[in-house]
Amino acid sequence: MRLIVKTTLLYLALALLVFGLGGIGIYQGVKHEVQRETDYALLYDLQRIVQALERGHPDSALNTDKIFIQRVESYQPADTLPVFSDTIALHAQLRRPELHRQVSVVKTIGEHAYRIQIREVFIEESDVLEGVVKIISRLFLVLSIVFILSSFLLSRWLLRPLHLLLDRLAHFSLKDDAPLNLPQTRTHEFRQLITFLEKLLHKARKDYRALKEFSENASHEIQTPLAVARGKLELLLESTDIQAQESALIQEAQHALQKISKLSRALTLLTKIENLEFEAHEEIDLSALCKAQVEEFEELCRMKNLRLEMHIQPGVRLKMDRGLAEILLGNLFKNAIQHNQPGGWIKIELEPVSLVVRNSGPAPKRRPEELFERFRKGNAGSGSLGLGLSIVRKICEVHNFEVNYQYTPKNHCVRVKFVNHLLRET
Repeated sequence: MRLIVKTTLLYLALALLVFGLGGIGIYQGVKHEVQRETDYALLYDLQRIVQALERGHPDSALNTDKIFIQRVESYQPADTLPVFSDTIALHAQLRRPELHRQVSVVKTIGEHAYRIQIREVFIEESDVLEGVVKIISRLFLVLSIVFILSSFLLSRWLLRPLHLLLDRLAHFSLKDDAPLNLPQTRTHEFRQLITFLEKLLHKARKDYRALKEFSENASHEIQTPLAVARGKLELLLESTDIQAQESALIQEAQHALQKISKLSRALTLLTKIENLEFEAHEEIDLSALCKAQVEEFEELCRMKNLRLEMHIQPGVRLKMDRGLAEILLGNLFKNAIQHNQPGGWIKIELEPVSLVVRNSGPAPKRRPEELFERFRKGNAGSGSLGLGLSIVRKICEVHNFEVNYQYTPKNHCVRVKFVNHLLRET
């Protein structure tokens, strides 16, 4: 949800709370004012009736459906104060019981005492409440419309530096040395944010270049002494006076050097993937690439007596770096071969939405989620570096794929889902 939408909803919620509390206050105020004005009107009518009686008008002529005058005999005390009360009486026009406000008083006029009652239709609380609710609702609706329109219109101006900043950050690249050209603004908070980001991005580029230079230099410099050491060991093996025990030690040393060389290349590849040095500039035919990779491993499968099954749908295409696609497929296939058993099987399934590699083999000695970590092996006795699935996971991360591993008895399954990619069959 966008910031302006959240802010607008928050202000509308606060406005609704204020209008609700204000409506209660308005309702109580209107109710009190209506009662006060009604009482004033009753007192005024009472005063007129008393004056009429004092002028000699007969009480029977003054009686109406709202005025009740009754002569009282021997009433002590002679006069009382006006008493206001609510009562239910028949409405003259509606002919149904309605709430009335009445005033009662006993008044001595001349030689007689009169009990006078005057009634007036009183606005019911439900009518007051309904009127207040209608007014508050209409005001809130108008305020909401005005507030929403003004918020979105003003946000284009107030938040324009933020939108420009987000756009620049979306196109920011560590590999690119072009200036950042962050937007300028007079808003204090945005200026602080831009200043902080400029320092942070400058340091990120500097650290990236230093790390890239170090990894490239380290990888290059390691390969040279490794090649020299392997050459020396090969010369020793060609010597005629070398013993069998010494030959075995030399071969173990060669194997260790070869492992160091592979490890160096794998770690360098991981670093490049994490630094986003590979970009998907083309749409590749994953079906053809998968078949080509399988053909390269068929001989190795025959040597290990592994049964290979393929179900590859033709024309599966997606946008990713071709080199990384080859590494992804190669690591998955090598993993299925290395962690298999003699006479086992491998099944490869490629569909427009996923790639699944299944293979037989003993149960892993680690939890499935640990197998994608660096230097984690499902079988400690295998000759792998423990980086194959870690490289697979990194490749999936940079392409927004989902990768997971599941194991059922004698059945390993690695599934890659091509999430957020437009795939199609040709």
